[in-house]
Order: sequence, then structure tokens, then C-alpha cells
Amino acid sequence: MAPQTPAAGASGGASAESLPQVLYLWMPLAVAAVLIFLAHYDLAFYRVYIGSEEVGALEFAHVVVPLISVIYCLRILRMPEARADRLIVIWIVLGMLGCIYIAGEEASWGQHYVGWSTPEFWQAVNDQGETNFHNISSWLDQKPRTLLEFGVIIGGIIIPLLALRRPQIREGRFAVFLPPLVCLPVAVIAEFAKVWERLQGHGLWDIAIFYRASEIQELYFAFFILFYLIVFRQRLLALRVTARH
Repeated sequence: MAPQTPAAGASGGASAESLPQVLYLWMPLAVAAVLIFLAHYDLAFYRVYIGSEEVGALEFAHVVVPLISVIYCLRILRMPEARADRLIVIWIVLGMLGCIYIAGEEASWGQHYVGWSTPEFWQAVNDQGETNFHNISSWLDQKPRTLLEFGVIIGGIIIPLLALRRPQIREGRFAVFLPPLVCLPVAVIAEFAKVWERLQGHGLWDIAIFYRASEIQELYFAFFILFYLIVFRQRLLALRVTARH
């Protein structure tokens, strides 16, 4: 049976759900502002140093942030509170494998940094001639991404907003698995970037905010997962404190 998270008003409950405001709010907003400014001020610089598909700052972040999430997954799996519940173990292991896949795919499993040549048989099946899987089939790229996007919309935006009016949503057997409110800002930025680009593509306006919005969305998806895992671990620590009292 999955453990229940402490109520927000309980000792340790509120702190378990929180992160430093500079981390979950101001940092994502500052990153978005810097990316927008650089893309509009000097697009050539942005394309080379920020948005390059292989060694740009965004691609590097797409690797590093998921790897940090992997570390948090391992820290969670070491906790007795996690190991005592099979559902938590399965959930976190799946999350860890997903983060490893994201980081590995973004770096083409090291090819972008080491620079090895793609074998001929792999070039024949890979759209971009790289040693990764997501350029082989939509089932390894667009479809998992769409699933993640739905998860972010439902778990990162809809549920936290509903929980503000109905706090009982965060009670019960599966409360520990629900994304916290602190994930809302990065979820909104991730969806805003992509929705704006989609509407622009339909001819509703010509103003572009982000350059290659899909890359921005990927970055904020990575932030979302990381913040979720940090709070998940804090929830389990709060349960430990509650059990001692």
C-alpha cells in the first residue's frame, strides 16, 4: 500500500511540498527571459552557442538535468520508505530509466561529445545518421513525448490548480505520487512555449517568442521531472519524521 503524505498543515507536511522560491519560480523565469533576449538580440549567436542541436547550451542542459534526476531517483530508492512499497519502487525505477533514456538520446549516447562515426547499418535506419533511437521511429520519440506532455498538463497544471480548491485531492493512497504545486511554473512555461508556436504555425500571429520552442519545452519538462523528484524525496522524509512522532 502506498504511503500517505502528511497533511499540509501537519508538522513537516508543508515544508515537504516546498522548494526555494528562487529555484522553482525565479530561476525558470530568468532562464526563459535570457533565452528570449538572446534569440531576439543575436540569433546567430543563439544558434551556435545556445540552440545548436549537438553541443549548444540547451542540448547540454537536456543531458545534465535528467542525469541529476537519475541521482535523485537513486537517492529515493535507497530510502527504507521507498523500498517498503513496491509501487514506489516501480514508479521511481521507471522514472529513472526514462531519465537515462532522455539524457542518452539527447547526447546520442555520447556521440555528440566524443564524435565517433555512425555505423553504416545504423545510418540506414536513422533519420539523422546518429547513434540514437528517437530518430528511428515516432514510437521512440513523438509518442513518448506526447505522453509526457499530457502528464505535465494533467499532473503539473490541472491537478495542482484543482487541489487549491479541493485540498482533499492531496490526501489518500496515491497522494505521494501527485506532482506538487511548485511544479506549476515550469509546467506552464513548457506548455506556453509550445502552444504559442503551434498557434503561430496556424497563422494566428507572426510574433515568435522562443526560437525552436520544442527545445525550450524539453528543457522545462526536464525541470518538471527534477522538481517532482526532489519533492517526492522530501515527502518520504516527512513520512519518516511523522512515523517517529
